[in-house]
Amino acid sequence: MKCIFCLKERPGTEEHIFPRAIGGKLTTNRVCKSCNSSFGSKVDAALSDNFLVRGHRARLRLAGNSGEPPAMHELLLGVGRLAENPSIRVEVRFDECEQKIVTRTLHHASDVIMPDGSKARKVVVDEKDAGDLPKIIQRERKRHGVPPLSVEALEAEVSRFRDNVTVINNPKVLFERSYSFAFVRHAMIKIAYELAFLWLGEDYINDPSAAELRDAICSADPNSTDKLPAYVADAEGFEAFKWWPSNETEHLAYAFAGDDGIAIAVRVFNIHAAFVWVTKEPTRYLSGRDAGQRLRFLCMDAITGQKRDAPVMDELARIAAAIGVSRNNEIVKSDDLSY
Repeated sequence: MKCIFCLKERPGTEEHIFPRAIGGKLTTNRVCKSCNSSFGSKVDAALSDNFLVRGHRARLRLAGNSGEPPAMHELLLGVGRLAENPSIRVEVRFDECEQKIVTRTLHHASDVIMPDGSKARKVVVDEKDAGDLPKIIQRERKRHGVPPLSVEALEAEVSRFRDNVTVINNPKVLFERSYSFAFVRHAMIKIAYELAFLWLGEDYINDPSAAELRDAICSADPNSTDKLPAYVADAEGFEAFKWWPSNETEHLAYAFAGDDGIAIAVRVFNIHAAFVWVTKEPTRYLSGRDAGQRLRFLCMDAITGQKRDAPVMDELARIAAAIGVSRNNEIVKSDDLSY
């Protein structure tokens, strides 16, 4: 078994052409364990776990390798800052027992100048932590070299604290998030490369265009795919899929032959899409009786696992038949459905 990425003779492993985390059911055993592991943690994860796809997976309840789907509310969890006072940090978590999102102000201490010019220590705590006030007050005094309060004085100070409560209903919390789409392009091109091998056959490994795609996909450089003959963008309005309606549960792909070669178009849900020229030598694959079988169409439902796998011309004929008599009283010909 020769791995289609490293080209070394190694045992094959199950490789999901569309990552398993996004409901991919189509597999190949032509990727070695080392390459499979490397792509899974870097390239495939860039597609499956970017916040657009991850949020979509949460809505569809699609689990990853962990066996659990992303939480619907995970983008709203963590430590943020209070919108009306960004100096105050707020923890937002999901209470499994209550089944709701709860907030908690994190302990915050700062020096302030009083009206008389003296310096004081301002301590902000959440009401839920009121039971720790004696400990917090004594600790702050110790940190700043101030003698501890007596029991009576401490009780008075705690009482003063309890009388100084600010209630914020439905607090607005600001989060800072950073997301990288660096390897999403790699991931989409990788899907096209694997489909090209699956559809065009064993000889595709030796194609110069395959070598170019393979080297770029395997590179650790996030810019390595920039010069490839490939276009990756948002799925919305992507011209190559204009005849297929947007569907939030489906992945689509098909092969197209033109004068410049063979290209494969890929759509992941209704989020990402790509058009990748996989070879400049169409006659290398499109001669012989099975030529029509090599240009294929694939529709795969991420929820049910159902697939529609057929020659692309059969799919275009299906669309033409479904459209029938078209808009403006003109008949749509199947030729109009080729790109």
